[in-house]
Amino acid sequence: MAPKRKPDGDGVRESTDEFAKPLDDTMEFTKPVYLVAVREDDQAAYSILKIDAVAGNDEPPRVRAVAVLTTGTERGMSFVTAHSKHGSWIVGVGGGLRAGTIIFDPSTLKTFQGPRLGYPKHKPVLISHGSEVYAISGTPRVKPSMDREPWFEYLSFKDGVPSEECGRWVSWHHLPPPPFFPCLLDPYEFRNPPEISVSSYAVVGSHILISPQPELVAVPLGGSLFAAWPISAASITAASVFHMSIKISSSIPVAPVNVSTPSLSIQEFKVVASEDKIPWPLFCPMGKGSFCCIRLGSSRHWHSHKANYLKKEVKVISTSFRIKNIEAIMTHCQSQGAKANDQLLAVQMKEQRHKCESNGLLGLLGSGMPVVAALSM
Repeated sequence: MAPKRKPDGDGVRESTDEFAKPLDDTMEFTKPVYLVAVREDDQAAYSILKIDAVAGNDEPPRVRAVAVLTTGTERGMSFVTAHSKHGSWIVGVGGGLRAGTIIFDPSTLKTFQGPRLGYPKHKPVLISHGSEVYAISGTPRVKPSMDREPWFEYLSFKDGVPSEECGRWVSWHHLPPPPFFPCLLDPYEFRNPPEISVSSYAVVGSHILISPQPELVAVPLGGSLFAAWPISAASITAASVFHMSIKISSSIPVAPVNVSTPSLSIQEFKVVASEDKIPWPLFCPMGKGSFCCIRLGSSRHWHSHKANYLKKEVKVISTSFRIKNIEAIMTHCQSQGAKANDQLLAVQMKEQRHKCESNGLLGLLGSGMPVVAALSM
């Protein structure tokens, strides 16, 4: 992965404050999860589904539709959560030539139109960090009509929803492109530009790590820890937990400026889970060393004689994972560093699986994988 420095902040130290209070081994996973799904009746629109937090009783969590996004949406949008002291939102970006931004507030169920991107991006890589959302072109191009420069932009939520409807109009800000993007091409290269696709990415400290090769699906666990799976055709594969850290070497004078060279250190920990297999692809970070996996089962159709239309029930399976010995893992990483590769601890996982109840989720695709994002607030 190639590190890309974010413009705000220069520290790369990790914080363990979120792990300071030990977690009860019997705790329930009480964070709701939101799913963004393509609609069957209008594939340029999306449904927002909410999986309720798991209660302390034996009742299964319920999944229900809470909103439909239609205005300003396009096929090929990407979604991420944005946070600031003013609230939390689900943000959809890109898609087609409209290059729009749509913002949904789960607390009020209101939808807002945000600013346009500097240039249209199809399925951009979205990264939420602090109070900003970063959009990186997943397939950078040098010719029209999609994914041309600027390839790297960010939108601030520091002062609230960046929408004219809220009395604020904050545009996307352009950033320098990642180092391996096709920004410096000679005439021959421009006629035959390289095919680049960003498939793996992670945030470590003040750096964004991106890779042009299909490598891993990574879920942040906090404290520079990531749960990751190799991208493969298999629906179930072995998982690992990685600790990633970046060190900045002393500046090297290169006229007319000094250049600092970052070095990336990665430690891999073996995961002890059910058969060492965790299904993918819909992962959602839950904070404090936990994440969940969302799978969709086969749907069931039936005809409603009262309403005279075809109803659909979608089976949603949610599996939550939490690292039981995360404090020991973090202590090991901080005390031993990268030299402890031969003495790494095994990651102990706690799992909870739930079959979520759904009633009449209309408008979802009947085949394939209609859900394009799984997000937690």
